[in-house]
Amino acid sequence: MIRSSRRPSALRGLGLLVSSTLPFVAIAAEPQSLQPVVVTATRLPQPIDTVLADLRVIDADAIANAGPMSLTELLRIRGGVEISANGGPGQVSGLFIRGSNAGHVVLLVDGVRVSSATAGTNAFEHIPLAQIERIEILRGVGSSLYGADAIGGVIQVFTKNADAERTEASVGLGQWDTTEASIGLARRFGATRLSLQAGWRDSHAFSATNENNAFSFDPDADGYRNTNLGLSADHTIAPGHSLAVRAMASRGRTEFDAGPGTDDVNRQRLSTVALESRNQLGTDWRSLLRLARGADHIRTEGAFPGFFDTDQDQFTWQNDVAALGGQWVAGLEWRREKVASDTAFTQTSRRFGGVFAGYTARFGDHLLEASARHDDDSQFGSHGTGKLAWGYKFNPHWRASASVGTAFKAPSFNDLYYPLSFGFSGNPDLKPERARSTELALRHDGGALQGGVTVFDSRVKDLIAVDPSFTTVINVNRARIRGATVDAAWRADVWTLRGEFTHQDAEDADTGNRLVRRARQYGSASLGVVLGAWRGGVEWVVSGDRFGAASNSEASRMGGYALVNLNASWAVTPAWTLAARLNNVTDKRYELVQGYNTPGSNLFVSLSYAGL
Repeated sequence: MIRSSRRPSALRGLGLLVSSTLPFVAIAAEPQSLQPVVVTATRLPQPIDTVLADLRVIDADAIANAGPMSLTELLRIRGGVEISANGGPGQVSGLFIRGSNAGHVVLLVDGVRVSSATAGTNAFEHIPLAQIERIEILRGVGSSLYGADAIGGVIQVFTKNADAERTEASVGLGQWDTTEASIGLARRFGATRLSLQAGWRDSHAFSATNENNAFSFDPDADGYRNTNLGLSADHTIAPGHSLAVRAMASRGRTEFDAGPGTDDVNRQRLSTVALESRNQLGTDWRSLLRLARGADHIRTEGAFPGFFDTDQDQFTWQNDVAALGGQWVAGLEWRREKVASDTAFTQTSRRFGGVFAGYTARFGDHLLEASARHDDDSQFGSHGTGKLAWGYKFNPHWRASASVGTAFKAPSFNDLYYPLSFGFSGNPDLKPERARSTELALRHDGGALQGGVTVFDSRVKDLIAVDPSFTTVINVNRARIRGATVDAAWRADVWTLRGEFTHQDAEDADTGNRLVRRARQYGSASLGVVLGAWRGGVEWVVSGDRFGAASNSEASRMGGYALVNLNASWAVTPAWTLAARLNNVTDKRYELVQGYNTPGSNLFVSLSYAGL
């Protein structure tokens, strides 16, 4: 049985995190000798230390060191987000950026949207780390560049490609009869670059539910199997002009609990395919044309069988131009969502069209970022969003900034078009959820020590909720989310230390109750060391208590938790590495969703090869 953690233990964990973080207040992402170039903040390539937005980067080393973690678990440790999960590997998961809802996040895979138009959420649990080269996490409103749904932020996953030739392979095994294997190749043939990445995972796992789940508890193990494949081909036609094809597919088979006496299984496929043309049209003008499709298809077997398929056809034309003392980005986007299901939705498709523009410049010690976007939806019409950020550099390392922006989320097909069933139906008259956010930040970048403090305040209105008669959904709720994040990183000789801590008040603006599954305090930290061929590290993850119901009743309280993970690796040769990871060292019992289990202490060992 799951035992709720007592609040004092969680607060002690939070205290440990704060004490390890505050002495190093002064950073952004991981310190590096050369600042990484990022693109998600402004849709333009720029060094991360010039970005005014709150952005995090998870690089290839952090991904390789994650072992059997899911993408959501890695984002909790390195991306500064909260997560939920209905059990173990492959189970339905969600994440909360700055206290926003799980549906307030845009997920991009190599620039392509992949999400469920019926549920209005993202299946992070089926995106394997074996396919990922880098992750960028934009925290804060992003609709002025990315359109609908970016109230909490944008998470962009960049898959492995053929930028450098490589041959890699890995095998691993761990708790619950977990086995993993992956292989990757990248080669250059004259003006053509090709890459392939394939992976497989199988785990018997553990029961998704526990006795606190009165409706669907079943003590049997709920296993997970995943197969995945990534392909890319990039051909340079002439200097500055290239064509590329990129594709990724992930198939997951997840056993879950929908009640005793039934064997319930979800079979879900996520895929993206894109054709891109990149062209240098002038000395200061780059153009991108992309035709793409993102798909999220799910089949459910067991007590409640059914299927829900989403296909998103997408077109992007983006232009990057250097002019008027800065960098401009401008473009057009078009997207069509198509739904197929054994549920008879009253409509099965809708279209989005958007035009956007942004400007980034530096004038002496002053930094400026501005963006605006106009979206048109075939269901609810037009919507405009914008964002303005200003920064000032006191010296080469210290910078202050302020920003204000707006965002919106489009209602899902379930919200709009769900057919009448047991007296309940969707509401085609729903309006988009809308948000306004302000942010203040003070940062230090450069040298061995980096860090910062970010204060944010968001107001969300027209939130969609079930009406009092329980017959449909309406725009009624409002939310107020205020908080501050302190993050720091330090590197010296063989040691690396990083930490991040957030205090927030994510509340229903009408009742004052905390939003479901949102903690007032949460954070993470890590300490790493490199000694010749040996590497090791320890990670901490902490969270305050949360509520599983909007009423914030005591019965729905989920206790806070503090987790400790250990990792170590040995470079047997320059190409071969043996690694081990022990997660949840203290076997902490905690919940992310009431009535659902989380992983106890578990060990994973892997052997990997990386060469040319």
